[in-house]
Amino acid sequence: MEFFQSKVMILKYLSRKISLLEKPVNFWKVTSYIVLCLLQPSVAAAQSLQEIDVLLKKENLSGAVYSVVNNGQITSYSSGLKNRRTGDPMLRDDKVHVGSLTKTFLAMGILRLATQNMLNLDDPIKKYLKDLPMDNPWENSNPVTIRHLLDHTSGMSDIRLWHFFSTGSTAQTPLKEFYERNPELLDIHVKPGSLFSYSNMGYTLLGMLIEAFVKEPYEDYLDRNLLRPIGLKNSTFHFRSQQKDKKLAMGHFDNGDPAFAMPIYVRPAGQFTTTAEDMGKFLQFLLNGGRLNDQEFIRKEFIDQMGRPVNTIAAKNGLRLGYALGALSRDRHGVVGVAHTGNTIGFRAMYYLFPKEKKAFFIAHNMDSETADYELFNKALIDHLDMDTLQLHVGSVKRSSVVQDSEWEGYYVPVFTKIHPMELIDVICGYTVVKNIGNDISIRPFQKKEIFAKTIGNALFVAQARTAASYLFYNDGSGETFLTTGAMTLKKIGGWKIYLTTISVVLGVVAALFLILGFIINLFRRKWKYFRSTSMFCISTLILFTLSLLFVSSIDMIRIGNKSPPTMLIYACTFLLPAGCFISLINYGSTLSKSIKRIDFWLMVLVSQFVITLWSYNLIPFAAWD
Repeated sequence: MEFFQSKVMILKYLSRKISLLEKPVNFWKVTSYIVLCLLQPSVAAAQSLQEIDVLLKKENLSGAVYSVVNNGQITSYSSGLKNRRTGDPMLRDDKVHVGSLTKTFLAMGILRLATQNMLNLDDPIKKYLKDLPMDNPWENSNPVTIRHLLDHTSGMSDIRLWHFFSTGSTAQTPLKEFYERNPELLDIHVKPGSLFSYSNMGYTLLGMLIEAFVKEPYEDYLDRNLLRPIGLKNSTFHFRSQQKDKKLAMGHFDNGDPAFAMPIYVRPAGQFTTTAEDMGKFLQFLLNGGRLNDQEFIRKEFIDQMGRPVNTIAAKNGLRLGYALGALSRDRHGVVGVAHTGNTIGFRAMYYLFPKEKKAFFIAHNMDSETADYELFNKALIDHLDMDTLQLHVGSVKRSSVVQDSEWEGYYVPVFTKIHPMELIDVICGYTVVKNIGNDISIRPFQKKEIFAKTIGNALFVAQARTAASYLFYNDGSGETFLTTGAMTLKKIGGWKIYLTTISVVLGVVAALFLILGFIINLFRRKWKYFRSTSMFCISTLILFTLSLLFVSSIDMIRIGNKSPPTMLIYACTFLLPAGCFISLINYGSTLSKSIKRIDFWLMVLVSQFVITLWSYNLIPFAAWD
């Protein structure tokens, strides 16, 4: 309706202009101008969507399917290749995996049960899953609730390597197997409800909760009772592979190799297949406030709460953006929307919802690249929707004379490591540096673009090109300092810890390489006496460890979480490495006065301190399947 109203206004405006002209009017010029005006929005829309094709080539991505919702009208599109190896083009009705977008759909399943009064979101999860080996130090005062799991505020960690990178799971693997081999996975690390901590394991518990209610696989129940009523005929929670479903696009790795779909242990958190058209219908359902055929299917209050956290420390201190009920409020490109990203083996997806404007979009790529800038596609689709940007709101924020909060300066690392036990990588490669620079504050993640933010008081800061508070600094009761965006929380640590840890790793690796190089040189020179030296205990384990790394690197990434000869070998080598270092150091110690004059002794010391560092970060012994 708005489209035709705008055309009528254009015609009325032209008729007035023409009637005021004193000179004769060229009929063809006027007609051409009218046609051009009528077509202008369509041409602009076509140009904005043509940019998707350009961006696919620029970012070296395979293909994409996408849909836009604008005032009730759903339009779907496709670009690029469905399969790089065969050259098949991507079609609009091709299916894609969407990874963590699954969480929004699973959340809708829970919210549907709550709408039917079958459960209460603030019920403790143990009320329904009584046998969970969950260790929660705050159980008496703050039990983990269904809402905590939906909002990622349970205090539980995210995933283990084998949850995603393993061939041990099947489409029928019982959900509880994600924790049965190691019940410590369910330990609660911070007070439930206080802190956002993204957890695939938490959403897997929600899948178990649904099964406890309905007494059947959650996939069957939700396909029948959630997806079909909404009209999503080409979507499913059930696992789909390219071998059995020819409409499923081929996923791709960074190098363009095909990435076949595989079942995962935490499938309620990341296993969902859909089409661009179905995603458009789902987004329209959300824009309608959860109503179907003018009747309540999911309570509107639940839909309105999506992406609006209330009880976290960040929310209570004025940072309104964050995660709630299966979605994230996101502030990008001058607009605030409700969104969710998702990636799984070979795929990357995103939806963006703008409830006030009654607009939305979805896009999924059949390549999960570490180098591509997917945000460019989001911006192109936002431009296509012709959103009224809110960037002027940022400029209206009052600026203080100088940022006085020097206590916020320093180094920050994630509170929760995404994939345990990779905390060491977070310390040396995942830290963020915060500095005060006059009226602004600088936030610089390691090897990422520096972000500048302005203070708006109460330890809140708004980043450039954002429309509302983006960062919050706060101290907890124990004196720890934190930086949060509402969807990520970092903890302040001493810079010396980062430097010392990095130096420890670098010196240890260099020393190990020198010891191995010395072994190779002496082997070629046939200096057999060298092989009876004190350092050989350590060198032999280093060589075995290096060979095990090469062995593991030769297998597919998706098999790293398997208990296989390569992973068992690296486990054995990381178990033997400390023993080899210890024996060599003991032998050196028997003649310490002579040993301290030897280069190989000091190389041994450097390797040993590196081993201690690995042990302190739970990387020795390293069991990828644990």
